[in-house]
Amino acid sequence: MNHMRAVCVMFAFAASMLLGMTIAVTPANAALITFNFTGTVTGVGSQLGTTTFSNGQTLSGSYTFSSSTIDSNGGPTIGTYNGTISNLVVNIGSYNATLGAGSNSIEVKNLPMSDSYTMQAPFTGSTVNGRTPVSFGIDLTDPTHTAFSNDHLPTTPPSLASFATHTFRLVFNGGPTGTVIGTLNSLTAVPLPAAVILFGAGLIALVGLGAGSWRQKKHSLA
Repeated sequence: MNHMRAVCVMFAFAASMLLGMTIAVTPANAALITFNFTGTVTGVGSQLGTTTFSNGQTLSGSYTFSSSTIDSNGGPTIGTYNGTISNLVVNIGSYNATLGAGSNSIEVKNLPMSDSYTMQAPFTGSTVNGRTPVSFGIDLTDPTHTAFSNDHLPTTPPSLASFATHTFRLVFNGGPTGTVIGTLNSLTAVPLPAAVILFGAGLIALVGLGAGSWRQKKHSLA
C-alpha cells in the first residue's frame, strides 16, 4: 500500500512538472500561433536583376499571429484582422528578411461565390539592385466557395488543396517590376516543442515502470 501511495505521489509530482513546463513553453501570450510555409519562385521583376533571385529558388519561412485578434471589419463575410502578426521570417536562397515596421493584416473572405485568405506584412531586409523592401504577402483563392464556412481567423493552416491558387509575393519599391512572385507549396503549423513531447513520453514511461513495480510487489506478497 505504501508503495502504491509513493507511485501516486510520484505521478502527481511529474504531472505538475509537465503542466509547469507546458505553461513555460506556451507563455503568457498563449494565443500566439505560428505557421510555417514553403514555396517556389516563379517570377522575378526586371528591376531586381538576376543576382539575388531566380526562378526555381526555394522559399521558406514562418509568421506568428494572435488568434485573439478582433475582426475590425465586423461583417459576416469578410474578416479583417489588423496588427495581428508579431513575427515574420522569409528566406529565399541567400536572402533573409524579417518583420518590418508598419501595418500588417490577415483577411479572410467567405463570400457567396468565393473564399480567400490573404496575409500581408512589411518586411525588413537588405536592398536588392538598389530596391528597398516593402512587403511580403500570401494569397489563397478558392472560386468554388468551399474552403471556409465563415470569416473567422483560422487557427489551423488552411489546406492548400482547397484553393485553386496559392501564391506569395515579395515586393520591393519599383512596382510590378520590383516584385518576386511564386507558388506556395505548403502551409503548416509549428509542432509542439520537442521538450514537451520528450517529457510527456518520459512521464508515461515513469508511470508504466511504477505500475509494473507495484504489480510485481503485489504478486510477491500473494
